[in-house]
Amino acid sequence: MPNKKVTIYDIAKEAGISASQVSRAISGNGYVSDENKSKIMELVEKYNYRPSAVARNLKKGRSNSVGFLLPHVYQEYFPYLYQRFEEEMTANGYVTIVCNGRSWSGHEIRNLQMLEEMQVDAVVIIGGTLDQKNWEEFPDFIQAVKNISEKIPCVLGSDRAADLGCCGVYVDTAACVEELVAHLAEQGYRKMGILGGLSSVYPSEQLKWYLREAAAEYGMELRPQWQINSSYNSMDGAEAMKKLLQQEELPEVVCCINDEIAVGAMGVALDAGLKIPQDIAFTGYDGVWLGREFRPRLTTIQIDFNTMGHRLAEAVLGAMDGSREQTVISVAPWLEIRESTKA
Repeated sequence: MPNKKVTIYDIAKEAGISASQVSRAISGNGYVSDENKSKIMELVEKYNYRPSAVARNLKKGRSNSVGFLLPHVYQEYFPYLYQRFEEEMTANGYVTIVCNGRSWSGHEIRNLQMLEEMQVDAVVIIGGTLDQKNWEEFPDFIQAVKNISEKIPCVLGSDRAADLGCCGVYVDTAACVEELVAHLAEQGYRKMGILGGLSSVYPSEQLKWYLREAAAEYGMELRPQWQINSSYNSMDGAEAMKKLLQQEELPEVVCCINDEIAVGAMGVALDAGLKIPQDIAFTGYDGVWLGREFRPRLTTIQIDFNTMGHRLAEAVLGAMDGSREQTVISVAPWLEIRESTKA
C-alpha cells in the first residue's frame, strides 16, 4: 500500500479479519486469538501503523486539547502568560491550540467557532474584545462567548468573567498601585503624568483610576494635559512622550500603562536631553524583559506570570473535571523598584 495512509480497515482486509479484531489487538482491550494477533502485529510493524490519537480520544469524549485565544503575539505580555499555561497543560497531557484574535471581534468569533468544531475540551480567552469597557457595543462577541461556554468550559482573563457565566483569573493591581505611588511620594515626586492606554479598554481605565486615586491620597498633582492616551507599543509611547514634551511644564514622574509605552517614552526623553530620573522619572506596568534591559532600568508593577499561568491551568483542569463553579481568582503583582525612579 505505497503512497497511502494505512487505516485500520486496510490492516483488517490484508489480515482477512474484522476491523474490530484489529482494534482490540492494538488497544489490548478484548479477546483476539494468538494467531490473529500475530498477523495483525506483523502488519502493524510492516506499515508502521499508528492509530489516530484524535479519533481515539473523541471516542472517549475528549480531544485532549485546549484552545487559547489571545489578541496578538507581537507583545511580550501574552507570550509570557501563555508559556507558563502551556507548560502546565502539557504536563497534564493536553495540547494547546493558540488562536491569534488580532483584537478584532469578528476574527475572535470565528476562532471560537473553529475551536468548538475541533471539539477542544476547554477554552481560555485573554484580552482583545474581552477587555473592552463597554461590552454592549460587541453583542455578537459576547453572545459567542456565552454560547460556547454553555457547551465547553471557558476560563477568561477578566475580573468580569462571572458576568458571562465563566470562571476567571485576573491581576488585582489596586494595592500595588498604592504601593507604587507611596514609593514615588517617598522619593519626593509631587507632579505626576500618565501615558498610554485607550479609554475604551477596561483594564487600562481601571489602572488609571487607581493611579488617580493614589495620587490624590498622597497629594500629588495630576494635570489633565499630563495624561495622554495611546495604544500599547513602544512607538505609541514615543509619540505620547513627544506630545507631553510640548507642554510648558513637565511632570516630575510619568506612570506608563505598560513597560513598552515606558521604554518608548524614555527613549524620546533621553533624546531630548533629559536625564532619568534626575529631570524626569518613569514607571511601567507588567514587568516584561524590555523594561529590565533598558538603561536606566524601569521601575514597574511586576505581574506574576508564573502564578497567573498556573491559576489559568488550574481553573481549566478543574472546569474539565466537572467543577463549573463561577469562581474568579485574583493574582497579586509586586512592585519592582529600579533606577528609573531612584534619586
